[in-house]
Amino acid sequence: MSSPMANVPFPSDRSSADTVLERTDPAISFTSTELTTMKSLDAPRHAEAQILQSLVDGLLVEGLLDDLGATWQAASEADDWLTRLPVFQAHLFQAHCGNPSQRFWHWRQDPHHSIAMLLQPGIVQAWEKVPHTPVIVRDHERGEWESLDPAAFMRRVFGSVTDDDEQVLGQGQQVFLKALADSLWQAASSVAHRVETHDLPGRDTAEHFAIMEQWASLLDRPYHPTAKAKQGLSEAEYRAYMAEFNAPIQLRWVAMARDQVMTGAGVGEDCPVPVQWLAGDESRRALEDELASRGLARTHVAIPVHPWQHAHALPHWLQAAFAAGDCVSLDTVTEPWLATSSLRSLAPTTASPHFLKLPMAIHSLGASRYLPAVKMFNGDLSARLLHQAREKDARLAEALYLCDESKWWAYMPEGATLFDEAPRHLSAMVRSYPRDLLGDPGVRLVPMATLGTPLPGGEHHVFDDWLVQRGMTASPASVQALFGELCDSFFDINLRMFRLGMLAEVHGQNAVLVFKAGRCHGLLLRDHDSLRISVARLEQHGMQDPCYCIKPGHANTLYHDSLEALLFWLQTLAIQVNLRAIIDTLADHYTLQAQELWREMAARLEARIDAIPFDDRDRGMLKEQLFEREQWPYKRLIAPIIERAGGPGSMPFGTSSTCNPFVRVRRQAHEKVTEGVIEV
Repeated sequence: MSSPMANVPFPSDRSSADTVLERTDPAISFTSTELTTMKSLDAPRHAEAQILQSLVDGLLVEGLLDDLGATWQAASEADDWLTRLPVFQAHLFQAHCGNPSQRFWHWRQDPHHSIAMLLQPGIVQAWEKVPHTPVIVRDHERGEWESLDPAAFMRRVFGSVTDDDEQVLGQGQQVFLKALADSLWQAASSVAHRVETHDLPGRDTAEHFAIMEQWASLLDRPYHPTAKAKQGLSEAEYRAYMAEFNAPIQLRWVAMARDQVMTGAGVGEDCPVPVQWLAGDESRRALEDELASRGLARTHVAIPVHPWQHAHALPHWLQAAFAAGDCVSLDTVTEPWLATSSLRSLAPTTASPHFLKLPMAIHSLGASRYLPAVKMFNGDLSARLLHQAREKDARLAEALYLCDESKWWAYMPEGATLFDEAPRHLSAMVRSYPRDLLGDPGVRLVPMATLGTPLPGGEHHVFDDWLVQRGMTASPASVQALFGELCDSFFDINLRMFRLGMLAEVHGQNAVLVFKAGRCHGLLLRDHDSLRISVARLEQHGMQDPCYCIKPGHANTLYHDSLEALLFWLQTLAIQVNLRAIIDTLADHYTLQAQELWREMAARLEARIDAIPFDDRDRGMLKEQLFEREQWPYKRLIAPIIERAGGPGSMPFGTSSTCNPFVRVRRQAHEKVTEGVIEV
């Protein structure tokens, strides 16, 4: 079966490619159900509110509003015109009740305009915007006010209010504003589409997992105001390639010269070529026949390519390789795939445990989503350590599951290095999930990101099904108990790895919870290339430095001098992002007090530290760092994107500090919050 564009190696024009997609792909047009959903939910407003909350909270915790000269006023002392506004009244305590902890943030931007918003003490940061409240701008001459969307508010922070002010913007500010604008329209498109969640308990393990991935994609990374921005995708492409739209994706295939290919640790003489893992017999034979008919069977190896990458990135980066015949576009069409919560990772539409990871040169989270050989090479080294960890701890052996990511192929022309830009745009990884999990009807695989992603209508949460399975009522005590069980399993596995000198990148997208018979049994890890380590501690437990390949002069986030330094990733990615998102979503869905879930987390974490065989020094360090210090580290996101100004590299981030959430909720449990307890 041939592609309709078989004789055209690449679309010559992006707009024409978009036009074809719009006419032929049924996933692109809004259905009547989606239009009804958009109307009832007001998708753009819902997306705006979600992004505005993340933006303001991020600006506050990173100190990016500190130098504007804004004043802070207790809600009870604010101007009457503010407290009388309906958008704030519902969130303000009446004067006779008193709520002195709330503050109005008020910024006189110029003689004619001022900006205001309502803040409250937070848990993971000192102050946060009161949820579901706007940021407003008041025109003092007219006596009128209006709400600001995230982009409009950010432009005012940057000092660019009108089109005439464009020249005041730096390159990094322009990059951030563009990402913010793209986040807004893309998030609105995702909100308008309803992920199908009916009869989840009745679905088989693989089908259930596919829906969990679609659900997780709705938010992407929590607390990141530009997370939804997949820059480089048109509206048609966004709806065709994002997981939540569940549209089948037809891959392209490219043959690479065998003497210009680097392969992974799992690829040997007895390892089949990629198509053996990724297509059925008929498709495989068709591809083999095409390679033979074109004289490529002995000289080239075929790998799959994402259609977007084939159309937009390869012509730019590898035009010479295609002209020379080192790379050849093929015509064979194989079985379609589905996107997962990670845009460049794809799930099979067949009953197969073999998933796929491909490069896509879109810009997301401040970085290009290519797939360099060096990352996969380091992933092989990390996987070896993870398997050794399972051998050294009986609990890890039974509850830590690993995807096999050792089967990969990457274009590596003669004379190229692991750090060259062009080759990293043509590669492929087969990610094999454990068969015993996908094939077990009693197993549920749930990306932790799904648990921290509220559905736009708020009609369902995975805990609803878990409660039913366990025969528990949806009471605060039941939800808190199940969350505690989740924390037990999550911390037990991560702390056991930590004790050995390693910590995986356990944000919600990489960490997949394994449920068996209604119990949180273990953790499945994917994306092994970001395993953080302390070599001294590895060596104490009989392991060695994996000798990661790191670009000279490039920031190193893999090696850490001590367990104290390694703890940063548990505090930030695991707790401040992953588990915090789950708490916030549960609290909102079940109308619970978030403080109670934080206290539950603290109790479970401390219990696991006591139970795991740490030595006294390590146990004391963990308790002091986690439960006693006033400040925790914080992973800054907004300022680093602006500072990088769109340059190459992984997701930009910086470090600062914020309040300790466990100290925060412990004090709230014992003290009545009164004026002066929490200061600006």
